[in-house]
Amino acid sequence: MVNADVTTYTARIFSAFADETRLQILKLLMQDPDICVSSLADELDISISAVSQQCKLLELSGVVVRRRRGQKICYQLNNSDPIVTKLLTLIRKEVR
Repeated sequence: MVNADVTTYTARIFSAFADETRLQILKLLMQDPDICVSSLADELDISISAVSQQCKLLELSGVVVRRRRGQKICYQLNNSDPIVTKLLTLIRKEVR
């Protein structure tokens, strides 16, 4: 029997990966493991608000963790989750 909680959690992670902007954010986080929202916005040439919304979705799905650095909000990949870590390893190999 399939564990419904694990299935729901995994579906939420895949949903987080199913967006081009969020994948670009993940790629930038792989290059700079502790990057702030303003820097992500500059790199992606989109508004800080748009980046914040996308990062919030990544955070809610467990893919990233948020840190406050003074007045800045920064994000890191959630390397403590084995499912996220395995998926990020696959993405690292494919997205260069």
